[in-house]
Amino acid sequence: MEYYEKSPTIARELKDRKGEGTTLNNLGIVFKDWGQYDKAVDYYEKSLAIRIELKDRKGEGQTLNNLGLVFKDWGQYDKAVDYFEKDLAICRELKDRKGEGQTLNNLGLVFKDWGQYDKAVDYFEKDLAICRELKDRKGEGQTLMNLGEVKQYRGELGEAEASFHQGLKIYERVKIPTSWPKNLLGTLYLDKGDMAKAEPLIKEAGYNSSAGRMSLAKKDYVKARELYEGLLKSAEKNGDAKDFFTAHTGLGLVWEEMGDNPKAAAHYSKAVGYTEDLRASLSAGGKESFFDVKVGGFSRTDPYKGLARVLAKMSRPMEALKQSEACRARVFAEILSRRSSGLSLDVPKDVMEKDALLNNQIAAITKNLQGAYEKGNKLTIDALEPQIKELKAKLSTHIEMLRKRYPLFAATKHPQPMGLEQTALRDDEWVLAYDVTDTGLLVYLTRSRTLVKALFKPVARKDLDELVRKYKRSVELEPGESILQKVKSFDFAMGNKLADILLADILPDLPTDVPVIIIPDGSLGVAPFEMLVLNREGKVRTDKPIPYVTGAEFFGDRNPISYYQSVTALTLARTLGKKQLSAGRTLAMVDPVFSTDDARLVKAATEKRRATLDKLTGDKLMSFKAELALDIPRLPLTAQLGESLKKADPATTDLYEGLKAQKTVLLEKDLKPYRSMVFATHGYFGKDLPGIQEPVLILTLPGHPEGRDGFLRMTEVMSLELNCNVAALTACQTGLGRAISGEGTMGMGRAFQYAGAKSVLMSLWSVAESSSVDLVSSFFKHLREGKNKLEALKLARDEIRKAGYDHPFFWAPFILVGEVD
Repeated sequence: MEYYEKSPTIARELKDRKGEGTTLNNLGIVFKDWGQYDKAVDYYEKSLAIRIELKDRKGEGQTLNNLGLVFKDWGQYDKAVDYFEKDLAICRELKDRKGEGQTLNNLGLVFKDWGQYDKAVDYFEKDLAICRELKDRKGEGQTLMNLGEVKQYRGELGEAEASFHQGLKIYERVKIPTSWPKNLLGTLYLDKGDMAKAEPLIKEAGYNSSAGRMSLAKKDYVKARELYEGLLKSAEKNGDAKDFFTAHTGLGLVWEEMGDNPKAAAHYSKAVGYTEDLRASLSAGGKESFFDVKVGGFSRTDPYKGLARVLAKMSRPMEALKQSEACRARVFAEILSRRSSGLSLDVPKDVMEKDALLNNQIAAITKNLQGAYEKGNKLTIDALEPQIKELKAKLSTHIEMLRKRYPLFAATKHPQPMGLEQTALRDDEWVLAYDVTDTGLLVYLTRSRTLVKALFKPVARKDLDELVRKYKRSVELEPGESILQKVKSFDFAMGNKLADILLADILPDLPTDVPVIIIPDGSLGVAPFEMLVLNREGKVRTDKPIPYVTGAEFFGDRNPISYYQSVTALTLARTLGKKQLSAGRTLAMVDPVFSTDDARLVKAATEKRRATLDKLTGDKLMSFKAELALDIPRLPLTAQLGESLKKADPATTDLYEGLKAQKTVLLEKDLKPYRSMVFATHGYFGKDLPGIQEPVLILTLPGHPEGRDGFLRMTEVMSLELNCNVAALTACQTGLGRAISGEGTMGMGRAFQYAGAKSVLMSLWSVAESSSVDLVSSFFKHLREGKNKLEALKLARDEIRKAGYDHPFFWAPFILVGEVD
């Protein structure tokens, strides 16, 4: 290092700018390998400046790529992507196909680590095409395996299997060791439950972690214990953090299945500790999908859920509840803290900088120490181990100081499981919280900060998920199915079966008519608790124009219901969310234009203007419709909702109707003055939407400039700055989205809360236009009369039910998430 650091000085003396740039780049490589990422970035940026000065495009690209690799390892994925994309542009400019493929692969790996699997697939497939063009068989095999892993994460097991088989054949043909591809293929078969195919591949691969999982699946706990203990010894020798996590999680499961809950708890606790240390060292970007990753076949939430489970079995329910909270909606809680104050919770700048520095240093040295263990480099191990021990001691002292002086910052940056006694639950406020684990369901009923009841129900996650899916089918419209057909086939028996699991043991302790806050988990995040059936006498009657229900007792009739992501999120929102809300303006977007054939567009445009609109948007719009077979009908009744809102308070209501209901309004306008926001349009859980693949609200589609469209994406909503008391999404499926481990269902409703809405009124299935417009209009009428949001929703439901929409298909889809005041 001493010679390296002298070299730039000598190069400067000799005015050798090229040599100086090369040496600075080499210094960056050294500091990256040492895990000192801040120094690595400093040297790379100096090297980059020289290469730009010398117009050395190839060298510039290499340094940009090195910067991308640093930020990837650092967990700052957004910056990594930025540098890799700049390098990609240079590779294409220089027609460097090999370099282009490598950079595409790096981008795929970043998005894979980031949990953005759709983008990862796109980049890996582009890299794969280049590998085949260049006849790079080794690169092709590696990319196929990466592609298969990502498709496995997306649940596309058939496509993943095909990629793994292709990659394995290439490995065998070019005589590359096949342990990795065989292990990937074997674990895929394990996930599919095909033990006959999984076992020989896993045995050949020789990975203790996969063999341990296989033994667990076969219920051979003695063998599983032997394998995981062997993995633990290996981890202690080579310092592999992933193996530590896998071994302790596996041993936790082994001892739990063997009935030794104290030993299980000890191993789960150690796995949780490793997980928290790793997560604390990441940037905000790296934390977003941290829990939505599997390590050694286990989700990162598994030890938290396992620990909660065994604590409940050991009759320690308060501790179990704390663990259930520990991995629930963590990112959401942290964003609440970041958005709560421009002063970062009044933490001095130097304290925040020290916090970031200590975490970054620990992360970097940990990564380098891992590399040294893998290479058997004893000199580096001996040098780094004292450093990391010293840094962890400093961090521990620092965190202790934060907990005393800046407890809110400490609670989000260095979270501890929140005990019930620490929460901001109000007197007489009831909470019903669930924790869905692989082997059973944990249920907690609390009144304020008192735990009334806790129980463990041995219902497997997959069975519960299937029950929720079947019951949701009672109200979800299939393609070509009419509302009349759907409401006639309502499944009372399935609703009662689900209610028995979720509510039967709790209802004796939950008073009738008291409001209850539901804290869902897993598939329960999209379960319609309002229409859970508490008896067996329900029937659908068809003697009126609209079918209706008689004899059924629904949970939503027994108790008013609202929802929150976690008790921790509730506490932070109430503690940090005391900012002054806007004075009371309302923004409403209603009855957008979806087609270039819409009569309003024809009337509003001259022939010349019409031709321009067709050129800009017609082809794109038709392409979306053709690829999705989407029929986007106009919603004329939503204009009535807009009119009622405007009429009620014309001076403070900004109405964007028809062509004016543009996405650009939201992206370019200051939204902080709005206390209420209403979106009366189509929603779409766009996982198959070309180029989008996330939930959207569909606003006016024609008339956008090149590069813009009318699909308001979930990620765009999350970037908005709101100061909103309630956002009402009068659209289909706004509560749906991708289920993210440790976060819940990421849908449009959650996105508005991320952006700053105190509460969201959203839907869980495709809704009927007329009843939805009436319900939302009534909801806002009762809010203006001084009712709280939960009271207003109950009254609005009662009104549409009396008007003939008494089937739960019409009144149950809209749920209130967040604060009810």
